[in-house]
Formats: sequence, structure tokens, C-alpha cells
Amino acid sequence: MILFLMAAVIEIGSMKQLFIDHKFMESAEGITLAVQQPMQTREKLLTTDAPWEKDAHLGSYSTVVQEDGKIRLWYDVRAGIPEPRKNPPFMGLAYAESVDGIHFVKKPLGLVERNGTKENNLVLPPRPEWLAVGGGTVWRDDNPNAAPDARYKSWSKMYDKPGSPVRGPHRVWKSPDGLRWTHEERPVTGLRAADTQPSWFWDKRIGRYVGYSREWVREKSGFGARMASYNESDDMVNWTAMHFSFEPDERDAAAAPMMVLDPTRLVVNGENIMPMREGRTGAATGEDQVLTPTAPLDFYGPGVFPYEGVYLALVPVFHHWRGSGSDTFPSTGDIQLAVSRDARNFTRPGPRRAFLTTGMDGTWDSKWIYPVLRPVRMGDELWIYYMGTNHDHAGRVDGKKQEALSRAILRVDGFVAAEADYEGGVFMTPPVRFAGSRLELNLNTGAGGVAKVEILKETGEPIRGFTMAEADELNGNSLTLRASWNKGSTDVSALAGQAVRLRIKMRAAKLFAFQFR
Repeated sequence: MILFLMAAVIEIGSMKQLFIDHKFMESAEGITLAVQQPMQTREKLLTTDAPWEKDAHLGSYSTVVQEDGKIRLWYDVRAGIPEPRKNPPFMGLAYAESVDGIHFVKKPLGLVERNGTKENNLVLPPRPEWLAVGGGTVWRDDNPNAAPDARYKSWSKMYDKPGSPVRGPHRVWKSPDGLRWTHEERPVTGLRAADTQPSWFWDKRIGRYVGYSREWVREKSGFGARMASYNESDDMVNWTAMHFSFEPDERDAAAAPMMVLDPTRLVVNGENIMPMREGRTGAATGEDQVLTPTAPLDFYGPGVFPYEGVYLALVPVFHHWRGSGSDTFPSTGDIQLAVSRDARNFTRPGPRRAFLTTGMDGTWDSKWIYPVLRPVRMGDELWIYYMGTNHDHAGRVDGKKQEALSRAILRVDGFVAAEADYEGGVFMTPPVRFAGSRLELNLNTGAGGVAKVEILKETGEPIRGFTMAEADELNGNSLTLRASWNKGSTDVSALAGQAVRLRIKMRAAKLFAFQFR
């Protein structure tokens, strides 16, 4: 028996605990943390196929909200023929909804006039002749003090047009129903940049709004990168507490020289931090206007959302570097997973493989995919929608131009797993204090794997009735597989409120989360 030094007890109550990092692994042997990959269906769930969308195409920045038995989708629409080096004449959001999450209905809403008619499903901006909206993120405001006419909000970048009485660059839109929108009169302040899709939510843990924006940052030597920043606000208008949350680092330097960001050397007109406007030379040259030398990838948007007491990010990654040939450089995008427990500091666990990846060459999503915020739960699954296209960031097209929204399927809580291979492994948690009468595991042993749970005192001494020798073998695939001892006893209520440790032994199994109930 090994006795442990007294460590701080983690109060977990009856909260679900995810294995996004090593917080619940004080010691481990034969156990690895592995980011899981959802199954991408690659079906085309939504395209611009309505009669009023003949001159439109999908943009990257869309949002879903699950409520009242429906999946509500606000999708990014770009329409009209743009002038050289300018945005399309129309940029905004259209609305569709679905009961099953697969078949989306676009109903004419009669709210926004375009091309002389309101026979469309457009919702933002209300006056396209005044404004174009880029990067909007619609979400239901969970602030208990939110006004009824502001139950939904969208934080977006605006491009005002000649003669417009409304100026950008950033505004908050509000709506009682997600369809009829008015803009906040006050311009957003405190941000340096938010030129793609920001993400935001009311964080009850701190009693403030938390928002993430994309920052364009350069360094004196010429290095530069897109990265994501954390910000806080009481009203979504005035933002403070800026903090860089994730950025390219030395591990991303596989294909090009790496920049090292020194905050004392980030400059603009003598100031400390600089936002950079993204420029493109367009499809004619087939090359992006990105800083060189630079990191071989950028974070194209934050993609952050709260989930079961932690914070996750579906990070759109823009890959670009110069290859050995004139046309070998990529200008492509996929999605990585980042995780955080404090909402401010994110890490990308594991070997940083793509969480969602582009399709095969010649397919409709072969060059660029972008996540739709946020996942929705459908039964025992999480559905993650994404936009995909065969059009890369430099303007090159892989065949005939295509784009669509599709979905990927992940088990509930299945972002990262504590895995044991066929030889087996074991790990021990730090001391925890729980509330409840049973222990449920989100566990997949497959057909031939197994897991067993031992409960120990804070000192590491096995507790009679819950030792490894008395633990029942668990074999199954369930979100709520109950740990048991002595041929079926699941009652752990006698240990509730005490400081205990869990020792979990597994072979050929994946453990995603645990929860006392």
C-alpha cells in the first residue's frame, strides 16, 4: 500500500468531470489522453438553393441554437457580384430551422428587402443598402437580467455603405425572437479586432459576458499571426480584461520559420498591440497576403463555447506556407480542438491532429471547412455542423465551385478520452469530495475491453467494500455505465462528503467522463 501526501481536495459534488487534461490524473501508467475524431457524414444538409439565392453563396460564419424541439440555424450568406478587391454587395445572415437536424426549411420571412423583394429568409442586416454584416454570432442571452427585446444577440463586424447613418466597425444586434433585429446605438469599444466570427456567452461563474475575438498581430521584425483573445464585458458593448488565449507556438513550426511573440515588441504607431487588417490579392494571383516569414498556420477564429463546467474551442486553422514549387503552397482550413478550465488559457491536447478535416481531393469540401457554433445534443450524440467548400483562401477552386453545410457526429462528452491499450493501464485521481449515491462512467470498452474502479481514502488506503479485488469488471459502451462492487452493488452514499481517491484500471478501453449522482 502506498500512502500519499495530503493534497488539496477537489470539490466535485455531483458535477460531471471530463478528461480534457490531467487534472484528474495525479498518477498514471499505460494511460494516454487522446483527442477523438467525430464521424463526418459529408452530406450536404444546406446549400444556397432557394429561388432568392441564385446569386448567393455560403460564407463561413454560421450559428445554431437548439430550443423548443428545433435546431435554429442562422447561416452566413454572401450575394451579388463584388467589385475588384471589395466585399460582395450583400453580406448577412439568413434563417432556417429543422426538427430532425437534417432537413432544414427556409421559410420566406418578409423582413429584409433585397433585389426589390422581401420574399426571402434574410434576417440581418435589416437595411442592406446601409450595411453589410460579417462574422455575426447569434446566441441566446443567458444573462438573467437581459431585456425581453434582447433575448437574442449577435455581435458582428459591420461594413457601412455610403450614406449610411450607422457606422461600424463593430456593433451588437438584439432581438426578442432571433428574427427581428435592431442594432445597439453604442459602438463596441475596447477591442482591437474581431474581423471574423467572434464567440460570446454569459458566464455565470463570473457574472459577466465573455467574448473571444480574432486578433491580427504583428511583431517589429515582421512576423505576424492571427490569434484569439479573451475579453470581458458587463453589457457586450464595452470590453475589458483582454488576454491572448491561444496563438501559434513552437510546435506549429514544422513547415516554416516560427515567430516568437514578445508582448513588449508588438507595436502599432508607438502603441503596444496592433490589430492588422487582413488583405487578399484575390484569385487572379492565387496568393494570400500573409506576412512572411510567419507561423505556417493561423487561428482563423476563436470558436469557444462552455461545456459541462469547462470551455472548449473548435478552432478553425488556416494553413499556409511556401513549398518547393511555385504552386505547392497550401491555403486551406481545417478544425482543431482546444480546451480550457478557466476560459482564459487554452491548450490543444495530443498531437494536434485535425478534429474535423477536409474531404478527399475533388470533393465539395476538399479545401476549407469551418465550424458552426455550437454543438447540439441529439440523443446520445453531439452533432457539430460545419461549412465546407472546395474553394481555398487564395481563390483556387478544386473543380466546379461547391459549398454546403454538413455535420459531424460525436458521442456526448466524447471530445477527449483517457485511453488504455490492449496491454492495459491504471490511473489515480487526486482526492475529491463528491455528493451522490452512485458513480457513472462515460465508458467504451468495446467488445473485449474491461474497466474496474477502486475507491481509496485520501491517504491512498483502499476502502473495504470498494477495493480493486471487490470491484466488478465493467464491459460495455454507455454514457452512464455504473461502477459496482461485490457482484452488483452500486451504492457509494456512505462515502459522500468524504475526501476519497478513485483508482481506475482499464484495458482496451476509453473513459470520457465520470459523475457521481
